[in-house]
Amino acid sequence: MVLLTPKASLLDCRAGSLVLPGNDGYFGVLRNHCPMLGTLSRGIMQVREIPGRSDAFFVVEGGFVRVAENHVTVLAYEVTTFEEKDEKATEKMLYHARSVAAGQAYIRSQQDAIDVDKARLIVHMAELAGIQLAVEKDEQFLGS
Repeated sequence: MVLLTPKASLLDCRAGSLVLPGNDGYFGVLRNHCPMLGTLSRGIMQVREIPGRSDAFFVVEGGFVRVAENHVTVLAYEVTTFEEKDEKATEKMLYHARSVAAGQAYIRSQQDAIDVDKARLIVHMAELAGIQLAVEKDEQFLGS
């Protein structure tokens, strides 16, 4: 499977299954799936059973998917992910997304702008990936 954006190729790997946000709802792709073309809407793309690494999760901002001959190509307009980010950058993104989702953040500039729906998707992506803020890890450790 290949995940491409206008800026970069984000993922090129073998995967056991995919879950994609289609315009008519989420759909799964397994081995020997029938050929298809589809449009994607905003949602979380899940890439499961990747040999030699953990599952991957992406917030996709629309695009297209092509499935043919056990190969999937995803062309996404924009993708948000924790992949290849260090722990500090991941925590900063997650903290900002949680603040926006809770209505506690203000937008400093148009570049920093994420809407509430995208913020909620980022928070859900973190839950799927098992990512927590350092504060939450400390609270769990202390039993709070």
